[in-house]
Amino acid sequence: MAEPAEKATELFRQMNKNRRDVFKAYQGFTAAIKKGSAIEDKYQSLILIACSILSQCDMCISLHVQNAATHGATRDEIIDAGLLAVAMGGSPRMMYMRHIYEEVEKLFD
Repeated sequence: MAEPAEKATELFRQMNKNRRDVFKAYQGFTAAIKKGSAIEDKYQSLILIACSILSQCDMCISLHVQNAATHGATRDEIIDAGLLAVAMGGSPRMMYMRHIYEEVEKLFD
């Protein structure tokens, strides 16, 4: 079974193949947000982890946890970002914390 990040990469490849114009516009939009941001990459990734939990997207969680670690976030910072989302979203969002724990175990243990 493919990892969530691998599934996301395949999805992006399919989107780029089938609707390159839409996918490139989306990439441009997200790049423009990051480029002018006053928020450092590490903190952007932590915010996106919380948003991913709230959105209940396992592929997004995996990608943003990996990005956060790449940008210097610690294991505890990543877990706390997820827990903040649980605080806002309640126990249904808590079930998605398993994806964060799976990723941090791979990255930090």
